[in-house]
Amino acid sequence: MTPLDLHSEKFARTGNLAGEGFRRLLGRPALGLLQTVIREALQNSVDAAPEGNRVEILLRFRTLEGEALAQLRDLFFRTLPPEEAETASEEEESANLREILREDQVSLLEIADFNTSGLVGPTRADVAAGKETLDFVNFMRNVGAARDTHHGGGTYGYGKTSLYALSRASTIIADTQTTYNGIPVRRVMGCHLGDAFEATTDGERRRFTGRHWWGRDDAESGVEPLEGVAAAELSELLGFPPRDESRPGTTVTIVAPHVDRGEDLRAELVETVLWNFWPRMCGFTPTGRKIDVSLEFEGEHVEIPAPEYYPPLDLYAEALRNVRGEGDGEITTIRCARPVADLGRLSIVRGLHAQRNLMALRDGSPMRDQAHAIALMRPVELVVRYLPGEAFADKRFEWAGVFMCSKEDDIEKAFSAAEPPAHDDWTPDMLPKGRAKTFVNVALRDLKLAAATYVQPKAALGTGEDRGPSVAKTAAKLGRLLSRTSGKGPGRATFPGGVRSKKKITISAPRFVGLEHRDSQRVARFVAELTNDGSRPDLLLHANPHLVLDGSYTSVDDLPGEITINLVDLSLEGRIAGQEGIRIQKAQGIVCCRVTVPEDAAVGIRFRFEEEGKA
Repeated sequence: MTPLDLHSEKFARTGNLAGEGFRRLLGRPALGLLQTVIREALQNSVDAAPEGNRVEILLRFRTLEGEALAQLRDLFFRTLPPEEAETASEEEESANLREILREDQVSLLEIADFNTSGLVGPTRADVAAGKETLDFVNFMRNVGAARDTHHGGGTYGYGKTSLYALSRASTIIADTQTTYNGIPVRRVMGCHLGDAFEATTDGERRRFTGRHWWGRDDAESGVEPLEGVAAAELSELLGFPPRDESRPGTTVTIVAPHVDRGEDLRAELVETVLWNFWPRMCGFTPTGRKIDVSLEFEGEHVEIPAPEYYPPLDLYAEALRNVRGEGDGEITTIRCARPVADLGRLSIVRGLHAQRNLMALRDGSPMRDQAHAIALMRPVELVVRYLPGEAFADKRFEWAGVFMCSKEDDIEKAFSAAEPPAHDDWTPDMLPKGRAKTFVNVALRDLKLAAATYVQPKAALGTGEDRGPSVAKTAAKLGRLLSRTSGKGPGRATFPGGVRSKKKITISAPRFVGLEHRDSQRVARFVAELTNDGSRPDLLLHANPHLVLDGSYTSVDDLPGEITINLVDLSLEGRIAGQEGIRIQKAQGIVCCRVTVPEDAAVGIRFRFEEEGKA
């Protein structure tokens, strides 16, 4: 097969954008570079899918060596940019393409989509296309393409600057099965984004932009993509994901990505996909809106779990169902008073802090932590970012919310326009004064308030004297406790007289260890560790159960009659006691207690010390 030709772009008389200027278009995304690339690429795939198509995504990381690497060198990169271009770049952690191709191994990160339209349209930017979509030239040639997808996710075109930034060589390859004027066509083309440089060509010194393309010489001082059977053959020789006219779409290959091979990379890829695209991956997502993502890592298939069964995304998924109107949870409409508009819908769901699959999560993963945030999204249902709120003090509980802005064009466009190029935030300061800026400001203000006060509503804050005696009972009946404390609420273990002993007698926070059944009733088991220096052997240790609602507490004395919680037993070193408490003597070690659990509720336990004979 004939190797590809190289075209290096000269500056035009009227000027061009230099390669380094192109790379700076990305700005400073809040996310890491790999996450930005995955987000942008998958958003573009969603935007490129015809209405009702189920999008399939393949993320593949592989390392070329030996004959496979030789094929890449000989067939694709036989001709390289001139030496002057290589020395122009002074960016840290980057290397020129010639040096990278000399290495014994070269890694590739491939992002392939299927059942999308591919990079449709003409291949030349100067060709009048009429109504034909300009996806190919906007991706491979142009800079700063306008948004052309109604309610799309990638409102800055293709986020292509992040692709080049992730490559150590600032080089990508596109392999697309698409159409032009309704006729199927296969195309392969490569592009390198360097810095501007000067070089001698045709006997004279000329300036070059730093942009280079690999394709077929067009006899007009440029190159066109390799097309047709030749493109399919080259794709197969280089081992790109197979496709044909029945599987249209695009594979973007990032040459020598800035990543470390290993388990952390594998975990980060899985995490990035789930954390950002779970709304379109749930089992309950309509077929026409769903994306199926698969991951291959060095030839091995890596399973990506279903979000609705993968904590903490299960809570977010439940909130999304509510926002969609498919669940039975509470919905709040975020409204703007002036001008009058419904800005979107919010749902927050609470639950027990479920166990995480820590083996599948890298250190520092946000999915390791106790959930306490609202996922912000537009109707395209791709997560923009997570707005953090106050977490439950009791780490056995967590909450997760979803806010989706309205589908109304003027409102959706306002939130879209507030996104920076990386699509990872809503920044109203980017908008001019007017309705759009007001919409985004009002929504963010109300969402921040909701996130900050969900655990502890402001209306319920105050001293114990401010709250009437019926508050806890009413709250228990409603299934929502308005205050985090009561007159007999929980806290650390207390000592007689309100003064903590200066001696070493302490008990750790109780830890829930499991459920069992006793006489057809659920019973929760808790354990704690008693430290005892023996200085006060007559102290009694009591265990006081309480109901937990929304991560807050109410004592058994505040409960309505139909809800009961009983202490089954309390044990220490083989001795068993009940409500009367157990004398600690000189014992220390594990304290166990069991508490009955009402239906559809959770219970907790509070330990306290008391001198014998004193109430």
